[in-house]
Amino acid sequence: MKELYIVRHAKSSWDFPHLSDHERPLSERGESAAPLMAEYVRKRIIIPQVFVSSDAVRAYTTAFEFMKIFGVPKNEILKKKELYHASKGDWFKVIYTIENRFDSAMLFGHNPGLTEFVNEISGVDIYNIPTCGIVGIHFEINSWKNINAEKGKLVHYYFPKGIKRQ
Repeated sequence: MKELYIVRHAKSSWDFPHLSDHERPLSERGESAAPLMAEYVRKRIIIPQVFVSSDAVRAYTTAFEFMKIFGVPKNEILKKKELYHASKGDWFKVIYTIENRFDSAMLFGHNPGLTEFVNEISGVDIYNIPTCGIVGIHFEINSWKNINAEKGKLVHYYFPKGIKRQ
């Protein structure tokens, strides 16, 4: 079985108009949401064996916050420029590169491709995964290359506003 966790980056800041979209940092809300969500899911999932992030600052920073809470060294994040505003096809390509020795992976990226990808591989119809939203999908497969449309089962879906009510 393979477990895939998809995380949309935490809320980004628009306070620095001189920065490119790729360089935008997290906002104050994003800086507080990322560790909150990491702590919340740390108690509910097995810590993933591999972490892959878009190389955009807001996604990578979100990944780093999760890894701190999970107790995983920062240098173990695999940065993939292909996840920056990735299409569904780009998501598939990145996942197909994950080594099969890993049974669980957590990827950090951006909408709209992230939500489209999740809907494609799980058969659900989520309108929009919010910032710092986390989706967990389980697959009854042995190889990451066997992930394709509607093979997975959505087993986790958490987002900051949703956990505050619980």
